[in-house]
Amino acid sequence: MKKCKAILVFFLAMTVFVSCESEEEQPLTIQDKVELLEDKQWLLKGFEDAVMYTFSNGERFTHYAVDGAFTEDAIPGTVEYTISGDLLTMDFHFGNVSTYEVVFSCNNSIVDFYTDGVLQQTLYERDSDYLSCI
Repeated sequence: MKKCKAILVFFLAMTVFVSCESEEEQPLTIQDKVELLEDKQWLLKGFEDAVMYTFSNGERFTHYAVDGAFTEDAIPGTVEYTISGDLLTMDFHFGNVSTYEVVFSCNNSIVDFYTDGVLQQTLYERDSDYLSCI
């Protein structure tokens, strides 16, 4: 009887472990990715101390740092974005439209934008520990 209980406990533990593992491996949908973009402030790679983006309701806003601090108000003009299937399309205006595959890494603190498999831009989550991943 003890052996039967031990085997049962083992199988229950394995079931819990396997189900938790498979839930963590679920890929983010494009809707999940947009929500992550909209929930955080993002620093432009190479200009982390100068350029920050925020995303809200289909618009990307640009903030510049003045004397080492980002302004609360965005500069005039926005970049509009929409979901196109599993991709994010950004309208930079005047016929300049780009579509990106959005890839998150480093506990969702780094986001890369790819077009046809070529990296176009990288953003880092402001006030995150993204430096530990690069």
